[in-house]
Amino acid sequence: MARILVVDDEENIRELLRRILEPEGYQVSAAHDAHSALAAIIEQSPHVVFVDVHMPGANGLWLADQIREQFPTVATVLATADQDIPPVESLRRGIIGYLVKPFQRLDVLRAAQDGVNWSSALQNLQH
Repeated sequence: MARILVVDDEENIRELLRRILEPEGYQVSAAHDAHSALAAIIEQSPHVVFVDVHMPGANGLWLADQIREQFPTVATVLATADQDIPPVESLRRGIIGYLVKPFQRLDVLRAAQDGVNWSSALQNLQH
């Protein structure tokens, strides 16, 4: 079963993504900030992490950098209500997907599947 970690400081967003992803067979866990997300990645080894850009403390771009450096086979999907973050910035940080709030169900599912495929391909290359 593919594992997805949702990182967002807003509980309603974490719950919305859980309600979209779990019925499709994903195992979903959640974290409310960047530091708890790093601990969750160590414990749960998710395939994909959905990361909110704007969180108190360490923001989502910082977290995306940490994931890329520490967990290179974990796919990161950037999620934001801010439509001003250029996709080039996302790509520079190793983000494999980019979602703008409010989320569309099909976009979330597509990003999840793309992330799982990306993560699985990298893991297969390492073995």
